[in-house]
Amino acid sequence: MKKIILLVALSTVFYSYSQEEVSKDEEKFKVTAEVYFGFGLQFHDEFNLNQKLVASNVVALNTTRPEFQVGMNIFGKKYSGDMEFGFSQNEEANETTKNKDMGFTGRFRFHYNLINKEKIAFTTGLSIAGTSTEVDLYSRGNTIDFNNLNPNSNGGLISLRNQLFYVGPSASLYLFRNKGYKLRLNVGYEFSFTNGKWKSDYAALNNTVKESGNNRLLVGLILL
Repeated sequence: MKKIILLVALSTVFYSYSQEEVSKDEEKFKVTAEVYFGFGLQFHDEFNLNQKLVASNVVALNTTRPEFQVGMNIFGKKYSGDMEFGFSQNEEANETTKNKDMGFTGRFRFHYNLINKEKIAFTTGLSIAGTSTEVDLYSRGNTIDFNNLNPNSNGGLISLRNQLFYVGPSASLYLFRNKGYKLRLNVGYEFSFTNGKWKSDYAALNNTVKESGNNRLLVGLILL
């Protein structure tokens, strides 16, 4: 009888210990995945295209671009990251011309969790991104006659596009982690490593320009 009691006691202790170890392992490898929405700003270096626009008396592109973001955030014990898509649109005008630029960005971040507490976390690492931009340049005051829709008779519009790829350091600060919601503050600096030559789907281009070296500072606020 004593042997049975001892065996049961040992079994109970071993089971409790094994459950504790499993719990620790689960906590160690626990990963959360959350969809998020956010708003950010891109602060670009001066566009090379702006030199051509100013020389032609056309309103220049704004180098500060607002960006709306949606993505998936993944957070583990030591590492975190996200996959993000951003959409931006901006318009500028003067007395005779107007521009409208639209951008789409895909971005991946991979971070190491320097601080990982119940209420707060701070992570830092690398960001890789690609941005496709389309720019339309208008002459203001144009009139379109639906009785004459021949493009040769309706000028005043130039449509351009380019694509740039970026890489650079980034950091994130997570706040209110123990609440029903979380805030994440992002900051990063991305270096462009492709030439970003301006192209057009509607015309052949002479003397085009490249946006190589057009780096950007990023800040953003994310709600998880």
